[in-house]
Amino acid sequence: MEIAYYFKNLPPTDAIKAYATKKIDKLKERLHHIEGIDVRFSLERQNQFFEITVHGDATVFHLKKSDKDLYAAIDNALDVLNNQIDKYRKKFEEKVAVARDTFLPVSDERTVDEETEIEVRDAEIKPMDDLEAVMQLRSKKFRFLMYHHEDEKSYGLVTARNDGNYSIVMPGGGGFVETVSRLAENKLEKLAEAIYPVSKFTVAEALDMLNEANLEYLAFVNEDTGRLNVMFHALNGGIMIKRPAN
Repeated sequence: MEIAYYFKNLPPTDAIKAYATKKIDKLKERLHHIEGIDVRFSLERQNQFFEITVHGDATVFHLKKSDKDLYAAIDNALDVLNNQIDKYRKKFEEKVAVARDTFLPVSDERTVDEETEIEVRDAEIKPMDDLEAVMQLRSKKFRFLMYHHEDEKSYGLVTARNDGNYSIVMPGGGGFVETVSRLAENKLEKLAEAIYPVSKFTVAEALDMLNEANLEYLAFVNEDTGRLNVMFHALNGGIMIKRPAN
């Protein structure tokens, strides 16, 4: 977590920076990923201002507070900022819950043996861009497609959404980022981008979730590898996992 400090009409002091840093570090408890923080101290008309901008969890939080005591300004600003983040997280979690209920693919009722054999396959190693991946998904009528970019370590997962658009999930920002895109005139138009809420499971836990929630497929972070996997019901009735190559 990088913090950039700026001072205007005030002498920069290690004491005030240390105090602010200690307070700001607690934001890690509320945000999953923080890209950067900009902090500005200034003196205007005998009032001392503390201004903070936080880039995290696919959004930007900004707040400015003043007080004759700069330490009090820091305390007041961060109290309000923490409340803002809590409200944002609550709304975000509510949206995620609605999205899961709306878009998670539900399969037909299936019976699963106590001992389930799982076949693991690597994603297509032939590199392709996001547009080509979407076109393949459409033409081959896949439920999802995991693919690699020119850099073999960079991979993506594309799925078709119920609203006619496409969800492209890629590693980024210390986790995974989802881009919702629309296909128009053989071009992809980005509509929205946000942190993608994906759970970390062992293969056994993912299998339990797949069956208990009666899902057609499940994207999850493999606890052993830290990489995105997709577990799904194969057409032959078995269970398969698609994972990035290498």
